[in-house]
Amino acid sequence: MKRALALLLLLGLALAQAPAYPENTLGVGYAPDKGAYLQGSLLLPISPLGIDTGLDAEVLLAQNPEFHALLKANLFPGLVLADFYTSVGLGLDLRYPFGVHVGPVASLELPGGALSGTLGLGYQAGSGLHLAWGLGLRLYLEPIALEAATSDRFPFRLSLLYLF
Repeated sequence: MKRALALLLLLGLALAQAPAYPENTLGVGYAPDKGAYLQGSLLLPISPLGIDTGLDAEVLLAQNPEFHALLKANLFPGLVLADFYTSVGLGLDLRYPFGVHVGPVASLELPGGALSGTLGLGYQAGSGLHLAWGLGLRLYLEPIALEAATSDRFPFRLSLLYLF
């Protein structure tokens, strides 16, 4: 029982600012306090029980590199909230320096974009249990997307993504 509780606390609850639904993207981002990021996401061919799955990844290009990967499953893709499509899923967040989180991922699709909000409790090396949060807005200008995001990892990041 103690091991199960420790594992639950280790995994914690967390969210991500990327949309809950998987996409194929490749791009760059810039956070004024951190520097340049390489970003990408991929729709995974693994679809247990017909659930869309995806991987979002980003790498900070700096002297002290950081890596973030989010494996996600879009569990409820067809919800409607005030005439807007809403997606709710589950994500496994892996970070370097070491961090691990698991929790829901949610998005609200707006005309020409998507708003994704986050809040949760997670584990990060050096900090222990901490509050993980994020908020992101993507504007789609096919085949590109502009993204503005904030999270517990950076105060502000602006990104340009290519959709394929």
